[in-house]
Amino acid sequence: MTVVPELEFKEMLDKLNFKQPRRSVVLEPRDYEGRFPAVLKVSSANITHKTEIGAVVSDIKSMEELEVTLGIMKSKFPGEVLYVEEMAKKGIEVIIGLVNDNQFGKLLMFGVGGYYSELIKDVTFKRVPIDRFDAEDVITELKYGNLLDGYRGLKSDRRVLVDLLLKVSDFAENLDFSQVDFNPVFLYEDDYLIIDAKMVI
Repeated sequence: MTVVPELEFKEMLDKLNFKQPRRSVVLEPRDYEGRFPAVLKVSSANITHKTEIGAVVSDIKSMEELEVTLGIMKSKFPGEVLYVEEMAKKGIEVIIGLVNDNQFGKLLMFGVGGYYSELIKDVTFKRVPIDRFDAEDVITELKYGNLLDGYRGLKSDRRVLVDLLLKVSDFAENLDFSQVDFNPVFLYEDDYLIIDAKMVI
């Protein structure tokens, strides 16, 4: 199995009009043209879990702070591609994934995201392709699906979410993959953003 570098995968998603934060590949701080706060990430086929090894630094507030952080990351990850993204405003967090299972074929996974996702493990699966009824079904099957209707002042639009799940299903049909993870995806009152994306082939 091979991990597709995240930047390469995100560029693929851009071409398919999936919504993601604005980003720039950076060799020097001046290469970044977005807003602050920002997030600096390593894009590498050799790294699958960025957070655990310090390959992502969030909440960078200025060009000066970016310069310092970029220098540290260059020395820590020599030869790797570095890119900066605008830090997205907080939304309701969900996980959307794809698994190519030997027995069941291509499956779409949907679940509650955020800090407690590993603890509560609230996820559901449907075989790809899904229709609108299936998309509605995976949402209602969640134990904590009511979080999507509003939580701590955050709201999401189920129609936007259903459309996104259908789009991911369409994407999966003609794709050769072992596993795909969109984690987290931020849901907003009338929109969404895919924050992190990983594909293994």
